[in-house]
Amino acid sequence: MFKESVKVLIADDEPLARQGLFSRLNKFSHLDILPMCENGTQALDGIKSLQPDAVFLDIEMPGLSGIELLNKLVEEQHRLPYIVFTTAYQDFALEAFNYELCDYLLKPVDCDRLEICLQRIEKSIEQQKALAMQDKLQHLLTRKTGKTLNGFIENLETSQQCQANDLQNYLSFKSGTEWIKVAVNEIDWIEAVGDYMCLHLGDKQQIIRKTMKQLEAELDHQHFPRVSRSAIVNVTKIHKLSPNSNGEYHAHLSCGKVVKVTRKYKYKLEEIRNKKSTVH
Repeated sequence: MFKESVKVLIADDEPLARQGLFSRLNKFSHLDILPMCENGTQALDGIKSLQPDAVFLDIEMPGLSGIELLNKLVEEQHRLPYIVFTTAYQDFALEAFNYELCDYLLKPVDCDRLEICLQRIEKSIEQQKALAMQDKLQHLLTRKTGKTLNGFIENLETSQQCQANDLQNYLSFKSGTEWIKVAVNEIDWIEAVGDYMCLHLGDKQQIIRKTMKQLEAELDHQHFPRVSRSAIVNVTKIHKLSPNSNGEYHAHLSCGKVVKVTRKYKYKLEEIRNKKSTVH
């Protein structure tokens, strides 16, 4: 569960776009939505004075565009929040990838895509906090001893790496008012059940409100490939693959479950398993 509030700034010259994004973001209780900005100049002043964690920034605005605003922050060496460009044009969104800590949303904003974006923001905040703590401790140690304690700093770097790995090794989802984490290596397979997804964890099941598209974006495709329209499997849990008469496969999992692998996905699964066999 992400406990701390996330300060969010919205900047868009279109009133309907501002209000629409505000309505979607306001559904997330851990977001602290700051006063909205109508142009790039207001957004620049708001970023400097309010210090938001994330900014949803329209690329095309009069006076100062989203890209120009970001360039100005970089030139002034100002602390960058996580920037999410919002645009109706795919080509403009591609400019976001010239910068770190950036994402983009196409208008009209899709709710599922917005949730994925918010998860990326939270992961980025956790990683920045780990780095800031390391810098602060190093500064205190250096000031006290007059030199850097290399061994201690190495331990901090290891700790930071562990935190980053923790973000990749767990799947986070909301259950009621709480955020829950599940270790991905405990997942045998994932099944679509109507509007929900069912995580199969040995003899247990966990129902979550996410889409197949969301889980595909969050999980490592080489570790959790999709095997049909309604199923994803953990390749490390596959005991064997057996073909059937119609050209499909059956994936026999170590938990005893048999999952159908359709023809559309079986070649990708074979490729992944062959790569892992070559590596080992």
